[in-house]
Amino acid sequence: MRGISTLSGEEISAVRNIINGICPVPDGQFAAFIELLSKKRFAKHAYFIKMGERNDEAGYVVSGLFRLFYIDRKGREYTKNFMLPGHFVAPYNSLLRGEASNLFIQALTDSTALVFDFNAFMKLAEGEICWQTLLRRITEEAYLQKERRESDLLFYDAETRYANFTREYPNLTNAIRQHHIASFLGMSPETLSRIKRRLDISQ
Repeated sequence: MRGISTLSGEEISAVRNIINGICPVPDGQFAAFIELLSKKRFAKHAYFIKMGERNDEAGYVVSGLFRLFYIDRKGREYTKNFMLPGHFVAPYNSLLRGEASNLFIQALTDSTALVFDFNAFMKLAEGEICWQTLLRRITEEAYLQKERRESDLLFYDAETRYANFTREYPNLTNAIRQHHIASFLGMSPETLSRIKRRLDISQ
C-alpha cells in the first residue's frame, strides 16, 4: 500500500523553505529534524490511519489528497477535512492523548507524504523556542480553519456553504466523489446535486 524512501536534496530544500516560512529554525535543529523524516507513498484508497489504530506518525502532504473522516454507529460518514499538498496530516487527538484513533485518514488519490515520528519530534522540540513557536503557529492555523468550518455550518445555508467550498478548494469540486463533498458540507448528496443543477442553469 505504501513505500518508504529517503528524501532527495531538492525535497530537503523544499522542507527547509516550508519550515522557515512558518518560523526560522537554526541549522543544527533543522538537521536533527531531517533525520526524523522519511517519504511514504500511499496508493489511492490506502489509509494513513484507521479508527481504532495507534499510529505515532505525523506528516506533510507533498502530492495527492487525503480525507479525514468519522463513521458513526449507523455507518454514516462525516468528512471533517481534506488535506492537500502543503497541509499537515496527522491523527492529532490520538497523538496528543496517546490513544487509539477515533477517525480515519485515507488517500483519495495516489499520494505522497513526508512523515516523522511525533514523539521523537516532541523530544526534539523540548526547550527549543523555534519548534515551540512553529507548533503554536500550526495550532493557531488549525484552530482558525476549524472555526471557519464551524461558522459555515452554523450560519450559512447549503448553497452558500457550497460556494465557499468552491472558493477554498477550486480544484476539488470535480476531482472527488460528490458524497465526500456533501458530507464535508453537512448536507445530503441529493441536496448537493440540486444546488449544482441550479448553479449550472443560472450560469
